Amino acid sequence: MSAPVLGEFEDNPKPPPMVSGRLPVLGHALEFMRDPCSLVRRGYEEHGPIFLVDMGSKKAVFLIGPKYHKFFFKETDRIFSMRDGYETMMKMFDKRLLFFSNLSDYQEQRKVILPLFQDTDRFTDCIVPEVELFMKNVLGDEGEIDLATVFGPVVMHVAARAFFGEAFRNKLGDEYFHVFRAFSLGADVVLPSWLPLPKFRGSRKAKARIESMIVDLIRERREKPLEPKDLFQELIESTYYGGKPLPDKLLVNILLFIPWAGHETTVGQTSWTLIELLRNEDYLERVKKELEEVLGDRKEFIQEDFKHLKTLDWAVKESERMHPVAHVIPRGVRDDFDIDGYEVKKGTMAFVSPDTAHRIPEVFKDPDKYDPLRFAPDRAEDRVPFSLIGFGGGVHRCAGVNFAKLEMKIIMAMLLQNYDITLLDKNPIAKKGVETKWPESPCRIRYSRC
Repeated sequence: MSAPVLGEFEDNPKPPPMVSGRLPVLGHALEFMRDPCSLVRRGYEEHGPIFLVDMGSKKAVFLIGPKYHKFFFKETDRIFSMRDGYETMMKMFDKRLLFFSNLSDYQEQRKVILPLFQDTDRFTDCIVPEVELFMKNVLGDEGEIDLATVFGPVVMHVAARAFFGEAFRNKLGDEYFHVFRAFSLGADVVLPSWLPLPKFRGSRKAKARIESMIVDLIRERREKPLEPKDLFQELIESTYYGGKPLPDKLLVNILLFIPWAGHETTVGQTSWTLIELLRNEDYLERVKKELEEVLGDRKEFIQEDFKHLKTLDWAVKESERMHPVAHVIPRGVRDDFDIDGYEVKKGTMAFVSPDTAHRIPEVFKDPDKYDPLRFAPDRAEDRVPFSLIGFGGGVHRCAGVNFAKLEMKIIMAMLLQNYDITLLDKNPIAKKGVETKWPESPCRIRYSRC
């Protein structure tokens, strides 16, 4: 007998309702791989906050809305399993890494990682020089460029400098981005990585190259420790379980995972933030006015400046709401449970969907309207816990979220301060399929120095 968890217990609970359009044998698997966002939105329109999707080999229950998000994130590591939710990615990383490992190991590793991201001021000096190099070497004084490709190298170079040090970033140059991008193609929430597909073979080859880079750098830093310590030096000298050093294989995988996870989300959210600012001139002028008020006649930023750019904060949040690049967040179901009269069986997949949940009108007024001021203190439409979940929620919320948002703000502020920018493709769409929802190419801008 399953245990009542949320809502009233019923003597004969039934399974959640199934979304329409289910095919024999395949269920909704093909539709999910082709257009998951439309499928999930249809499920919500047909059945409300709880419904089933047939993935072919497994059923998936979707839980939509702040009340169910809270349950989803709070019950992770109990009813729900992150390890089972990301089963298709297991071969990309060590099984002892973070949420792939057991709960005790995961908690110990988070104790090592979280302090590294607490002081975001340390990262400003890593981000600003990379944006300056980008403006000098890639943009120049004027031109046209496609946003779908341009921010990837910037974000990865920031990660290389922030996580591995300036010498490592300068030594590898553009190779680091290209090899990491090839590795990222191995992530797939539907297809198993053992399939003989080019993207999976390329991902494994790229992983071996990155690991060799990291191993070489670890050896160099142990022979000649850097003082004062940067993030990389702090991490390789970290201990867990009462003073034990991190095993080298685990250390390499942490250094593989952190930049990978940040790259996938930050590139997409940076692109969408700029796109929406360019599409909404009134709010863009508000952002520019605030930049003038904070900076005055100065052309150089200091760390304190970014704390005062509130309109940019709200613009970043609104891009997360309207265009969450992580459009679904998965878990595996470890135990039968009842939820508001429905029974969900062990072995089912469980998902929350930021793409659908962020457009619930009872939570976000006029959800299809771009309105960053909804996050201003007098409105604070995200005051309800677990309403905005683009970076996850609960204890498993992305550890680097503040670093990512600082990076987005710096990129936006420096671009808007130095360039007049026009969006040439006025109605960009998100990439199709199950991959992270970056804007689809073409998504061009024209720019010139102010």
